[in-house]
Amino acid sequence: MMVTFVSQCEKKSLPKTRRVLDAFANRIGSHTWQTVITNEGLIAVKKLLRKTASKNTAVSCHWIRSRSRSEFLWVVGNKGKFNEEGIVPVNYTQQDIEQYMDNSKWQTIEVIKYASAIAGLFHDFGKANILFQNKINKAYKPPKGETKKTYEPYRHEWLSLRLFQAFAEDKKDTDWLHDLSKINTETKFDNLFKDTKDRNVGDNHPLEKLAPFAKLVAWLVLR
Repeated sequence: MMVTFVSQCEKKSLPKTRRVLDAFANRIGSHTWQTVITNEGLIAVKKLLRKTASKNTAVSCHWIRSRSRSEFLWVVGNKGKFNEEGIVPVNYTQQDIEQYMDNSKWQTIEVIKYASAIAGLFHDFGKANILFQNKINKAYKPPKGETKKTYEPYRHEWLSLRLFQAFAEDKKDTDWLHDLSKINTETKFDNLFKDTKDRNVGDNHPLEKLAPFAKLVAWLVLR
């Protein structure tokens, strides 16, 4: 069968998928490959693409059935880069949809906006540790005899959630929001969680003792 591969990969996934596809097909464009291949070979290509796939990977495969007809077979990676027929969108339209909506359906939009903003603030707190910073710092060199650690024993999102838990646990929403409003550029990071050691934060479920709005923010911190 003759097939065409189309890559919509981004960042580091682009050279990875190119190495795989270059080994099996002829590159006929910067993001397009074509070749005659057996079904077994096509299965092998798909397996190799999956091994190197990441969130930035998006490769589609089309079977050329005749001069005027092709069949979309599959996508490896982000399916959102193609439609249900394997076609890449090149244009979009934007309309003011609020005029078509019942305003009562948007009554929680302010809640969502503020919850997202607070979650965005706390989400990065878990990155404030030496291990994470050394991992993303390309210039960092570990001490002689040691290897550079590129893993996180705990994901930074989880650490951020625990820090938010330490800040808001056992408080009413109005109380921890009031405490948050008093923070300024001179507030020291450690002072926000100075009472954490006196409580068993980390030993219980992070949402168990949070107020309703705090629970919403906590869920968003993990996203």
